[in-house]
Amino acid sequence: MTSLDEVRPRLDRAENWITNQVPADQRTIVRDEPDTELLGSLDDEGRESLRLLLDGLDTHWSLDGLTTLVYGVPKIMAGLDPEAKPTPELKLAQRAFFALLYKLLVSRETGPRLPTLLLAVGADRVRKLLAA
Repeated sequence: MTSLDEVRPRLDRAENWITNQVPADQRTIVRDEPDTELLGSLDDEGRESLRLLLDGLDTHWSLDGLTTLVYGVPKIMAGLDPEAKPTPELKLAQRAFFALLYKLLVSRETGPRLPTLLLAVGADRVRKLLAA
């Protein structure tokens, strides 16, 4: 395993590049604290979809697993098998679910691919930001 000291120069260069080259409005900044107002305003379906996601984090903590999970939650909410082919209605439900996750994680309606974002944020922080 590589130590933090070994990768620190590369991390510092990446941070410097983002800070100086990427416009502020294009940076993805993960929230420090949960959006308690949005979480409190969720209906039963919204709370259940977050519960399903959070319950699946441990067993799906890989890029492929999280991809299956984030696309599967709206399928399960629609009473479908997680492997079901997406319909136009299901794609709308997935987009709405993704927008909710982005709002709760990065205060925007879009962002980097959700499975990658979840991995980068880490399970504990995801739980903190999504717990309703």
